Parts: sequence; structure tokens; C-alpha cells
Amino acid sequence: MQRRFASESALVFIAGSALAAVLPPFYAGLVTLTGLYALVTLGLNLFMGYAGQVSLGQAAFFGVGAYTSAVLALKYGITPWLGAVVGAFFAALLAYGISFVTLRLRENYLALATLALGIVVSVVFAQWDYVGGTSGLVGIPPFTLFGRPFDQRAYAVLTWILVAAGVWFANNLVTSTYGRALIALASGELGSLALGLDADRLRRQVFMLSAVYAGIGGAIYASYVSYIDPTSFTFLLSVNFVLMSVIGGLRSVWGAIVGAAAVVALGQFLSIYVPALIPNARGDFQTFFFGIILIAILVNLPDGLISGLTRIRRSRAAPVRPE
Repeated sequence: MQRRFASESALVFIAGSALAAVLPPFYAGLVTLTGLYALVTLGLNLFMGYAGQVSLGQAAFFGVGAYTSAVLALKYGITPWLGAVVGAFFAALLAYGISFVTLRLRENYLALATLALGIVVSVVFAQWDYVGGTSGLVGIPPFTLFGRPFDQRAYAVLTWILVAAGVWFANNLVTSTYGRALIALASGELGSLALGLDADRLRRQVFMLSAVYAGIGGAIYASYVSYIDPTSFTFLLSVNFVLMSVIGGLRSVWGAIVGAAAVVALGQFLSIYVPALIPNARGDFQTFFFGIILIAILVNLPDGLISGLTRIRRSRAAPVRPE
């Protein structure tokens, strides 16, 4: 099992890096962005899919990681490598601090609480002059290795190394005793308590873990784009993360990558072809078609693309019984 997980993670890295190497710069950038979103969605899948919780505030942790790394680099000259670690730490610290309040809630109330978290964090970014306020932070230094700054393809390699490591860790986690405890928690809190599990502690730990994934992704994102402002981490970004998780498959490690790729590719497809088909189309038209396509996917594949494709493959492989 361990060898299989390592092989699969290596394939993830090779595939992502190879695509970024052979595609034109614009599409290589999309591959990098897909990897960053997949990293965040991996953490969200652990929290929503395996632990059975709800979160609409993942953009807040993504933003905390981005702002922490950017402020450390711009104001204190700290390398983005260390900034990413500190950003992940602060994201986890925020998750730990609010978990004592938010994780006492359930279902819709938990969703509203995490939604409020995202709004509050966005307002803090906008109103706090120390982190740039509404103007944001400009000229964020890039990652460097042996004195050489990263270019676009180097960021793709770094991103997909992190995604591969995230996939390897998540696969090992969900197949372990701890992962089975998370699934028991998702099946019902009373049942998990009957098994002697500390439900509050489990929820808090996986909430912090999902924040670490998001914080690392945010730190890489800030350095990659070199400019961030509060509009980069709005509620709509949290919704997109949830869509990536649901479309790929909530209880699937691979669903995070598939969902992120599907949402990014669909967004780019509509931005190119909707204006070509409807010359006077504005962004509202693209959002309309985006919503229609997503609804069609969710109606026909309610368990996500990974589960749907697996079901189709098994039905085709099944022998046909004579009547």
C-alpha cells in the first residue's frame, strides 16, 4: 500500500510538471494555478468529505497564508520558504482559535459560521493598513533556489511537488486508523462517541490540517502572482473551493485534483467561447453558463466525477449475463 501511494504521488508530480513544461506560458500558468487550488481542496476534502463537516471559509486560511508570507518577505526580508511555513502555522493557529466556537455548531450553522469567518478575515485585510489595506501588497519577492529566482515553470514544479506530497500524506491518513475514525465521525457523532472517539478533538485536528493545506497554497500563490489584495480572497473563492471538492468527489483524495482541474478548465473555456458565441456577452453570461454546467454535473454525478467515472468503468467491465 505504501509503495502504491508513493508511485501514485510520483505520477502526480510528473504529470503536473510535464504539462507545465510542454504547454505555452499561459496554459503552464493555469497548470500551476490548478495545482495550488488542488492543494487547498485536498485539505477541504479531508474536513468535508472524510470528517463530514462543512466549511465555507477556506479562502480565509488561503489568505492568511498568503498575507503572512508576503508581509514577512516585504517588511522583514524573510525568505518565502520560511514564510510559507509560518503562513501555514498562522492558518492552523487561526483554525485552532476559532474551532472552540465554530466547531460546536453543526451543519447549516457551521456553514454560516465559517462563512462569517471568511467575511471577517476579508474585512480585516481591507481595513488593516499594516498589510496594505484595500491597495494590497505589491512586489512580493519570488522563491529563490541557489540565488536564482523562480520562473513560471519552476513554480509549477514546486506546486506539483507539494500536491504530490499532499496526496501521499492524505492517502496514508485516510487509510489509517485515524482515517477510519474520521469516517466514523462523518457517519454519526453518537456512533463515534460509542466507539470511544473524542469527536471534538478529531474535528479540531482535521480543521487545523485543512488550514495548513490552504495556508501553504496561499503562501505559494502570493509569491507566484507577486500581488495580493483583499479581493483575492473573497467568499466567491471559498465557494469555488467547495465546488472543486464536490465536483471531484468529497470523499476522494484524487477528487481534489480532478475537481480543481475541471473548475479551472471550465472557467477558461467559458471565458473564451462565450464572448465568441455572444459578442455582447458580459461576465454575467459566463457565470450563467458556468452555473448551468455545474448543475448538470452535480445532477448526473452527485458523488463527483471520480465516483461517476469509476461506476461507468465498472459497469462496462461487468460481464453481460445471458437472458
